Amino acid sequence: MLVRFVYLLVILIWATTPLSIKLGGDSLAPIAALSLRILIAFFVGSALCTLFGVAGLNIRRHWKLYFAASISLFPNMALVYLAAQYIPSGLIALMFGLSPFFTAALAWPVLGERMLVPRKLFAIALAALGLLCILADDVVITGDSYTGIALMLLSNLLFSGSAVWVKKLNATIVVSPVEQALGAMAFALPGMLLSWWLWVGFEPLVFSAVSLASLLYLALFASLVGFVAYYYILKVMPVETVS
Repeated sequence: MLVRFVYLLVILIWATTPLSIKLGGDSLAPIAALSLRILIAFFVGSALCTLFGVAGLNIRRHWKLYFAASISLFPNMALVYLAAQYIPSGLIALMFGLSPFFTAALAWPVLGERMLVPRKLFAIALAALGLLCILADDVVITGDSYTGIALMLLSNLLFSGSAVWVKKLNATIVVSPVEQALGAMAFALPGMLLSWWLWVGFEPLVFSAVSLASLLYLALFASLVGFVAYYYILKVMPVETVS
């Protein structure tokens, strides 16, 4: 029962993420919004761990797992935020629907599992077609859209690769989902902050009401709750089901 609830929770939270990212871009540069989102999530998560006596990070023993998990945050999420500048949130959601294909393609060389069987390929194609039918009225392909599509394809590859690698490491390392999420954030933040500085510089931040609400939602729910829940189901469920 708990696994099913957490599985549905991840779907519910991350289904709203593309729209939240799009709404939050009205007053913040993409990399600034992303960096602040993960920074807030990391400090709130660390504070809660300290408050409730939860064990912190063990970088010496688990650095490889943290690094593998961090790829799903940076550079992966930076690509999603960039893509949101070129394509609508509906098309971003549609592109995310291709992640089972990338996961299945990577599972054989990494995990030794053959997932690209005809039945599953048909299921992936059918699911992608269904998403396209739902979003057809909102998906408009222009010249700039191809840049966004290319960014999302690369994002899919990185996210799926991170999931498969984390799944492989979880077979030999016992690490709680909370520690995995915070470790991923800790390893991703330096790259995010450096990119923020190189890209736009640390200029004074201007928040609209919409961007502030979006930032808090993405930090506390999509990042903190979402990633803890994600690493929990990734540990206890098959990687293809999670994708």
